[in-house]
Amino acid sequence: MEIKNAFEYIAGKVEAQLAPAGYTRQKVAADDKQEIVALFTSENVAYSVVYYKEKTHMVLRTCTMTEEGPDNEWKTLATWMLDEESTQKDVESISNDFIEGVSGAVAVKRAKQIKQKKKKDDDGNADPKFLAKRFVAVFPELKEEIKYEEDGYFPFRGATFAKEKIAPKIVDYVKSATKPQLEKLVGIFNLQYNNGDVDTRAIITIVLLNALDDEQFNTVFEYLSDDLKKAAKAARKYKGKKVKPEKPKKKNVSKASTLND
Repeated sequence: MEIKNAFEYIAGKVEAQLAPAGYTRQKVAADDKQEIVALFTSENVAYSVVYYKEKTHMVLRTCTMTEEGPDNEWKTLATWMLDEESTQKDVESISNDFIEGVSGAVAVKRAKQIKQKKKKDDDGNADPKFLAKRFVAVFPELKEEIKYEEDGYFPFRGATFAKEKIAPKIVDYVKSATKPQLEKLVGIFNLQYNNGDVDTRAIITIVLLNALDDEQFNTVFEYLSDDLKKAAKAARKYKGKKVKPEKPKKKNVSKASTLND
């Protein structure tokens, strides 16, 4: 059996199992011609299916996801021999074993443990993408823009997206917003600042609130929570100053070198 076809068959089976659980297959380009790679990521966990041509090994691995991508502390879950002499029955056996590796009780427990650890380690666990999605309640058109960002870049460029897509909408919105509308908008700020991670809090204060002029800022300020009022005042000194930009990572140039042991 041709190795490439066998690999895609197995990776497809793994993808079909993971997709309903919120995993996405990422586009990766292998630096090493001796490897074929498929990467699947969720918010907390990453899985990779890797074929090592020299060893003729098909491997299933997992690691924790960070905001920058897989943390590269890969743990091997299963290893099988696969070569040109392998049969369809062999491929089915590998597929079934890999599916069990990503869907069994151990896999579920693994995901829960990683999620719990993240919550314990972070002041908040709501990330910039979660923040962006909350604004869809006020700006429905953001739904398509978020999808476009997710499809085009990995990881999600939280600060860039907020500056280019959310901030201009908020500026226009505040100009004519009624009191109930302002309360709804600022309610998102307050809740997400309280629940958000460090990056989310910085985006709310330095990117979004600082996008408002002084009059708009003062209008919004009275509705902010006490904690956010303090942070917003401190962040105001950065208004108009350059902040080190993010370096976007397009999905179609993601490198499989991130999968190396």
